[in-house]
Amino acid sequence: MLQFAVSQQHNETPFIFRSTGIRVYTFEEALYHVFHYWRESVDDFLSETMIAWVAELGLSYIASKLKDISREKRFTKRILDFLQVVEYFNATEISDIKTTLQAWEQRLEWEKLKERADYLVNRGEPSKALPLYKRALQFEENAALLNNIAVAHMQLALPQDAMHHLTRARTLEPENMSVLFHYIEAAILAGQYNKAGQALAKATELAPGSADIPFLYGLSAFEQKNYATALEYYEKAAALDPKTPHYTYQVANAHTAMRQYDKALAALATVPVKDANYYVKEAEIHAAANDTSAALRCMRRATDAGGANTPGMWAKLAEYYRKDYDWQMAEQAIAHALKLAPENDRVRLENARIKKGLGRTREYQAELTGILKGFKERYRAEG
Repeated sequence: MLQFAVSQQHNETPFIFRSTGIRVYTFEEALYHVFHYWRESVDDFLSETMIAWVAELGLSYIASKLKDISREKRFTKRILDFLQVVEYFNATEISDIKTTLQAWEQRLEWEKLKERADYLVNRGEPSKALPLYKRALQFEENAALLNNIAVAHMQLALPQDAMHHLTRARTLEPENMSVLFHYIEAAILAGQYNKAGQALAKATELAPGSADIPFLYGLSAFEQKNYATALEYYEKAAALDPKTPHYTYQVANAHTAMRQYDKALAALATVPVKDANYYVKEAEIHAAANDTSAALRCMRRATDAGGANTPGMWAKLAEYYRKDYDWQMAEQAIAHALKLAPENDRVRLENARIKKGLGRTREYQAELTGILKGFKERYRAEG
């Protein structure tokens, strides 16, 4: 049976779901998004922004019903009422998602918040994850949660903050190897090499055969610009665990730091699986060697090899086009990244740089102002 759109008027103004970056132009598309991405839609599907957008579609009656639904305290009922505000899903679909929602709602609140935050970290948006992690810590404090919030801080180049959470995590689970390894990494990146060395000695006792042991010794040497020593340790790590490309990538990084670009590429070529991350690393080596054309070629392969839905990869492609002064392609690449993740800080920053390069000073300044405002809002949310 054919289903007709609730709103028959043409609409060019999308509603953007913040967590996924997906744009929808009809109310039916919004329903579909919430049905399939309900975890990621929690903060959006009954927001004042969405209700106003629905009203702008000429659906004032539905907007009024959404206001009523937003007052409902029970999470499962709010989503079910939203999904059934018009006849779009059949009874079986509603029954299935009701079962899923009820099971999820029975879980502890901190687990729900952690799950949403983990999604954002994996998507490359740690700054958005931090407020969720900190809300989760108000309900529960455990090593897994503290470890993940530390990972988010490290992605934001805040190793001191990461150490704070990992120190607490170690007191809760002193022999948790994931926590210990992350603590050592954070200490190294924070320049606290004595603390890192003491923890490394402990890690060596607990897991002497782990490839992470030589990797972390290598990282310590690398951060202190002792690249030859770092290379030796990285090669040991790669030999211990050749199936994990991360260690081989570090071998390539050490060669690149010593401007041994051919050796870096040769090391990289030993990675068995040539996925999107592989081509990103290859592009970085070519970029370091000032071969922008080769870097562009590799980044295009990255987007073709599984990175098409990764905003950070499109932003990196746009960066290389910008450095190659191909402004048209840079704009196309960054537009694609913005479509995937309009609020991603890395994407927006690259967009600002492109605007600056094109001489669009007002747009450049407006984008920077928007990024700064977002930082301030998240800082207040974290506090």
